[in-house]
Amino acid sequence: MAFTPGTWIKLPSNCSRSYTLTYQRCAAYGTVSFRTCLDWVTNVTKTCIGWATQVIQTCIQWASQAIQSCAQWAQQTSSHCCDWWPCSWLCDIVVTIISWVCAVVVIVVTVFCVVFAVLVIVVCVLFLVIVTVACAIWAVLIYVFCALWSIISIIFCISNADGGTAFLLTDGSVMMQERSSAFGQSVGVRRWWKLTPDGSGSYANGSWSRLADSNQDRLYFASAVLADGRVIVCGGEYSDASGSFSQDDTNTCEIYDPVADSWTTIAAPTSTANPATTWVQVGDSPCTVLPDGTFLIASFTTTDVGKFDPMTNSWSVLSARTVSSASEESFVLMPDNTIASVSCNNPTQTIVYDIATDSWSNGNALPTDVTGQIPGAVNEIGPGLLRYDGTAFFVGGNQNTAIYNPGARVQWTNGPAIPSPDGGQTQLGTIDGPGAILPNGNILVGAGPLSNPGNFNSPDSYFEFDGSIFNPTSAPPNNDCATYLTRLLLLPNGDVFFAREDDASFYAYHSDAAVPLDSFRPVIQTCPASFAPGDTIQVSGTQFNGLSQGTAYGDDSQAATNYPLVRVTDANGGVRYCRTFNHNTAGPAGTTIASMGVATGALVVTTNAAIPSDLAAGNYNLEVVANGIASQPFAVTVRAKRG
Repeated sequence: MAFTPGTWIKLPSNCSRSYTLTYQRCAAYGTVSFRTCLDWVTNVTKTCIGWATQVIQTCIQWASQAIQSCAQWAQQTSSHCCDWWPCSWLCDIVVTIISWVCAVVVIVVTVFCVVFAVLVIVVCVLFLVIVTVACAIWAVLIYVFCALWSIISIIFCISNADGGTAFLLTDGSVMMQERSSAFGQSVGVRRWWKLTPDGSGSYANGSWSRLADSNQDRLYFASAVLADGRVIVCGGEYSDASGSFSQDDTNTCEIYDPVADSWTTIAAPTSTANPATTWVQVGDSPCTVLPDGTFLIASFTTTDVGKFDPMTNSWSVLSARTVSSASEESFVLMPDNTIASVSCNNPTQTIVYDIATDSWSNGNALPTDVTGQIPGAVNEIGPGLLRYDGTAFFVGGNQNTAIYNPGARVQWTNGPAIPSPDGGQTQLGTIDGPGAILPNGNILVGAGPLSNPGNFNSPDSYFEFDGSIFNPTSAPPNNDCATYLTRLLLLPNGDVFFAREDDASFYAYHSDAAVPLDSFRPVIQTCPASFAPGDTIQVSGTQFNGLSQGTAYGDDSQAATNYPLVRVTDANGGVRYCRTFNHNTAGPAGTTIASMGVATGALVVTTNAAIPSDLAAGNYNLEVVANGIASQPFAVTVRAKRG
C-alpha cells in the first residue's frame, strides 16, 4: 500500500487578555535589555580599570628598574672617579646630582602615571554611571511603551505563550509549560497552561486556560505523569533556582496536583555516597516511570540512580550504573521489565537495566555509532520508542539508527539510515528531539541537517518510520528550527500535538492512515452499566497501558502517555473525558500495585474514573483510550443527578 502523508492542523493560539500578563511578557524585553546593557558596560568598565591598574603596575615597575639602573650607573661611575682631590670631590658631586635627578624624574613619572591611571579610572567609572543611567532610561522607555502596547495587545489579542514541554493529563487535557525569550535570550517564567478539547473532543477547537505557576522555572528536565494523575518535574539544565535564569543544572524537584491545581516541592534524589547525600545536580538527567508506578532517574554526571515512590513521596537509592553516567541517553521501557538505552558517553555501547534484579549490564556493541558529536560536549541522540512488534527503535543523533530486539540472537543492530533530502549531500539526524508513535504503529519523528561535526541546524524534515523505511511526510509550517526546540505529544484522538519553545503557533499532526489494528486496542472487561454525575467508577480490562510509552524525547523532556483515559460520547457526538487515577493491578497476597508498564498483554488493569459532576443524564458510549487508541465502546447510562 502506498504511503499517505499526514497533515498538520492549526491549534488555537494561547492568547491572553490579562493586562498584567501581557505587560509582563512585554516588559521582559526591557529587563533583558537593561541586564544585557549592564553586563556589557560592567565588563567594559572592568576591562578599563584593569588596563589602568596594569598601567600603574607597569609604571611602578619601570620606575623601580630606572632607580636601580641609575644607582648602578652612579656606583660604577663613582668607582672610576679619580682618587686625588679635588677631582674625586667634583666627581662625587656630579654622581650625587645625577642620582638625585634620576630619582626626581622617576618620582615625577610615577606620579604622572598614577594621576593618569586615576583619571582613567574616574573616566571609566563615569562611563559606567552614564551608560547605566542610559540603560535604565532605555528600559524605562520600554516599560512605558509596554504599558501602552499591552492595551493594544489586549484589544487585538496578540500576546501569546510560546510552547514548551507538554503532558497529557488524565482528564484528556494538555498541560503545557510556557517558555519565553527576549532579544534571543531565554527569560525565566513559571507559567503553565492547559488546552481543553471542546464539546466534540476537538483540540483544534479547544481552549486554553491558566494553571498555577510552578515554584521554579526550569528548562530541559526530567518529568512524568504518575499513576495517581499527578505530574513530577525534577532538575533542569537551566533554571531560576539561583535567583536568575541560568545554566545551573538545578537539583530542585516538585509535583503538580491537577485536582488542587497546586505545586509542592519535594526533596532531591539521594546519592549512593556513605553517608548518603542529595544529588548536587539533577539537570537534564534521563528518567522513566517503572511498571510499579515508581519514578526512576539516572544522573547525568555520576553513576547514581534514584527512585521516587509517589505513595510515600520519598526517594530511595538503586544500584549504581556499572557503566558511565546516563548523560543525554534515551530510556525505553520494555515489556520484559527492563529498560534499554544507548550510551552517549561511549558510542556503540548498549545498556540494559533489569528492574526486578536492580542490575545494569552491557549489551552487544552496535556495529555503527548512532550518536551525534557536539564539540566540547557529550554526544547526543534522538528519541527511543518501543514499537508494537516488541522492538525498541532509537533515532540517531547522526543519520544512523539502532534497533533492540531482546528475543534475537544478536539483540542490538543498526536500523535503516535516515534518508538524505538531496541525494546524500545533506545528512539528517535528531540531535535531541521528540518522537511519537501513531495508532497504526508508525513512529513520527523530525530530523535536522547535520554539519561536520554535528550541530543544531534547521529546517526540520519529518518522517513516519514504519519498521522498514522512513517515509517522508509533511512538516509543520513553523519547522524552521532545530529539533531540540520542538515537542511532540500523543493525543487521545490519535493526533500528535506539536509545539516549539521559541514560537507561539501550535499544530496537531493527523493521518487518516493511522488506523490501529483491533489487537492494539484496550479491552474493557468490567464497567458499571450505570452511574451518576460526580461518581467515581472502576473500569477494568487489558492493554490499558498501551503497547508503548507513546511519546519520547530523551534526556531533555519526557512525557510518556502509557496510561488509560476514559471518555464518554453521547448520541449527538458530544465528548467528555473522565479524569482517571490510581491505575492498578493485582499484587502479591491480595494487594494492588500501580500499573504503568507497557504491552501488559492479558494482565488485568483497573483504573478509577471520576465522572464529571455536570455530565448530563442519558445514554453514552464509554471508551478506554491508551496512546491514542480507543477500546470498543461500552454502553452506559448516566442517571440524573440527585437533588
